[in-house]
Amino acid sequence: MMLNIPANDHGALYVLEYTGPAQEVLSDQTILQMVGPVVLNIDFVDLIAPEQRVQVTLPDLIRQGYDLPLTDEQASILRALDGQVLLVMSRAFGGQQAQDIDLPPTTRLVMVLRDQSVINATDKLVSDGAAGNINGPQAAKPKKSEARMSGMVATIALLVMFALVGLMVWVGR
Repeated sequence: MMLNIPANDHGALYVLEYTGPAQEVLSDQTILQMVGPVVLNIDFVDLIAPEQRVQVTLPDLIRQGYDLPLTDEQASILRALDGQVLLVMSRAFGGQQAQDIDLPPTTRLVMVLRDQSVINATDKLVSDGAAGNINGPQAAKPKKSEARMSGMVATIALLVMFALVGLMVWVGR
């Protein structure tokens, strides 16, 4: 089975079932055995053993721990899993480029859950600026500050003194 990870994947949870020999600890070596030759950040991977799912069911863990909604059909599929379950967040793959991972025969992709964020606009924008037309009053030039005026006066005074010194040197030759 092939697992396709799109480039810049974000907000996805890959649910994989592993039916091979039981793994106690999640390490780079067990990842190679369970998922295949892929580099994963194991900070974003959870290994859920069947005995752990007695206290908290897998659908409840995903709803509460990962804050992802599940349909009734997805919840029943997750309850029916009997092997070890690997929950891999999209951040574990690094997200920079697309990857095609050939899963070992002991691992199968159960489902991919995605965060379906919806942004609702509260009110429609009806001003001319929302349409791209900016026809309002033109902004007046800002008033020059006192510091800017003092700097301009000092610059003019220095230029006048430079000219006077230059004139005196020229006359004195």
